[in-house]
Parts: sequence; structure tokens; C-alpha cells
Amino acid sequence: MKGNIPRITLFGSNSGNNLGDAAILSSILESFSKELPNAEFYVPTTKPSFISKNYGDKYNVKAVDIMPWTGSLRFLGIPTLLALKKSDIALICDGIIFGKKLFNPAFNFLIVLIFVVPLARLLGCKVVCYSCGIGPFPSKIGEIFARFVLNSCDLVIMRENDSKALAEKIGVTKEIHVTGDAAFINPVSSDSVGRDIISRTGLSPEAKIFGVNVTSYFDAWLGKDEKFGSKEDFIDLLVKSIGEAKKECGFEVLLFSTHPMDEPAVNQVASRLGAYKIFNRDYLSHDIQAAMRRCGLFMGMRFHSVILASAVETPIVSLIYAPKVRGYMRLLLCPELGVELAGLTAENLSKTIIDSWNRRLEIKQTQKSVIDGLKAGAHEACRIVVERYFGKKENRKAA
Repeated sequence: MKGNIPRITLFGSNSGNNLGDAAILSSILESFSKELPNAEFYVPTTKPSFISKNYGDKYNVKAVDIMPWTGSLRFLGIPTLLALKKSDIALICDGIIFGKKLFNPAFNFLIVLIFVVPLARLLGCKVVCYSCGIGPFPSKIGEIFARFVLNSCDLVIMRENDSKALAEKIGVTKEIHVTGDAAFINPVSSDSVGRDIISRTGLSPEAKIFGVNVTSYFDAWLGKDEKFGSKEDFIDLLVKSIGEAKKECGFEVLLFSTHPMDEPAVNQVASRLGAYKIFNRDYLSHDIQAAMRRCGLFMGMRFHSVILASAVETPIVSLIYAPKVRGYMRLLLCPELGVELAGLTAENLSKTIIDSWNRRLEIKQTQKSVIDGLKAGAHEACRIVVERYFGKKENRKAA
């Protein structure tokens, strides 16, 4: 170690806007703090107040302001470099290695990581690709940049086999460990918190609840042959399908927005269905998961909406807005419950919802058997990193 306590920098989308990213940050802070109780964490963020308010004291976290007026371009700036100089390791977290809008640093992290990773190593800070998902890479230059970043890491851990296969395909030669998404082990609030959140929407916590997540991205991450059509037609189809299933099954619909940019779509669907809604700007990930746990079935679009729902053992189906969601449904051994947008009709979507609702206990058991292993893998990822860079637990205690 560089100092008398472990110091770790966490690279991710840590503004608090995205529920999945916030859950990943929370779970990493929780798991590493248990292994290294005296550790100090540096979190580069465009919203330092979010980090300081929600995690600062609990986990000994220092928010690193990377707004443009600090001289920063995302992670590339003096504040982050100072954190790296003090840190023993830096973790690249979540799915921030992709090629979409590659040369737009306001959207894409990879274009900055190609500079930050070698600088971190020059400053004596080890770099770990930590339980990441990667891709897609629409261009060859994106593949080259990703290969450079991953081969420059001291340790590479992927969250699933699809990312491992893609890394190998683009030429990554580092040994790749596969564990599980860090969000699987996000600490979840009590059932009373979930009941209270649902009650605030006007819905009874005792109701039969069908949870739904939609995203404004719609199908922007899919190939031309995988797309549905217009967003307006998709909303019409979604409302019709859920409405038919609601009549048949007798459930109430509760919509979850996991990013502020999705709120207009959530409001539109909720208004037309007479449904209830929860926005992530109002709650932390731990609390929203407590509400998800009370759903009989959950249908999600955003990748981490289905991760977080399944992590609390709510059976899931998905609308595949991106390849990573398709990969997750394969991982759960139920690819047929991942509904492709190409060729989608109101009839086949409502049938999928009705059939899944009626089989929800069976689906829950199938998915749980896989999720238990993924949770163990998420814990294993933390253990691998801690033991490699800070020693085995018995040696740390002795020291």
C-alpha cells in the first residue's frame, strides 16, 4: 500500500442519475468496506453532493468533483489524477467500455479511459476492470480503444460470458475472470420501506402488482434488423398489451423509472393505463429494490432494472432494447422471456405477460437458481481483488 490504509478510486457513471450505476457503486462500497474496514474511497463524479450526502460518512468516501470548471474532461483532469496518485488501485466499474458515440466524451467514457488508464499506472496505481460488461462497438476504432484499455489493466473481471467472448473477439489477451454484476449484492432496505414507498404512490402494498420499466432509449442500441418502428407506435403497443393482460390477470401496474430521462415515457404509459409510478430521483437504489420485491412479476427494458428486480427474487421478463438484456435472459436460462422488439405485436406481448404471470412462481425458481450463483460470483470478485492487492484476510488481521 502507498499509505497506512487502503485507498481505492472508483470509475463509473456516478452522478446518481442512473439507478443501476448507483446500485453498483453502493454494492462495491459495501462489499469492499466489509473486507477492508479502514479503506478510503475516491469517487470522481459530476455530482459531488450526491456522493457526499448518501455515502460519504457511511463508507469513508471522498467525492472528486470532475465538473468542467475543475479543469476536467470526465476522468481526465487534475482532481482525478491527484486521487489516483494517492490510490493503491482503481476500479473501472459497470458497462462504461463501449463504442457508441465514441468521440463524444460527454456520453462515452472509453475515449477518456484510453488516456486515464496509462496515466494511473504511471502514478503507481493498479487498474482493475471490475465486473464490467463491454460493448457494443459499432466501429473498428472502438474495438481498438477497448482492446488497449483492457490489455492495459492489471486485472480483468467481466460480469458475464458474453462480455468475455466479445473481449476475446476484439483481441484482449489478458486472463479474464467471469463473476457476476456487482449490483446483485446491493444491500436492500427492509420490507417496511418497500411497503411505504408503494403506499405513497396511492397503490396498496397488498395488491397484486405487475412492475414495469420503460426507457426513452427504446431501441437505439439495437441493429437495424432488430428495431421495432417508431417510439409512438411502441408506446401504443405497450399500453394495449399491458391493458389486455391487466384485464385477464387482475393485477395493478406499477411503473419504475430508473433514470430521469425516462420519466416522460413512464408518465405517458402510466397516464394511459391509469397506472402507478415510482421515480428513482426520489429514492436510493436500496429503497427501490424493496418496492420491486413486492411485485409478483417485473417486465424491464433497462439492463439494471431487470438485474435489480431479479436480485430480490422477483421473477422477470424483459423487452430487449439492447444486446446485453438478451444476454442476461440467456444467462437466466429463460431466453424465451426476453421479448424481441423486431416483429413485436400486441398479441404476442400480452400473451407473454399473461403466461408469465400465471407461471411466475415457476419462473422465480428457475431464475433464482442462477441468481444465487451470480450473487456468489459478485462476492468472489471483491475477494479476488482484495486478496491480490491487500493480502488474505488472516494476514491483514495479523498486520
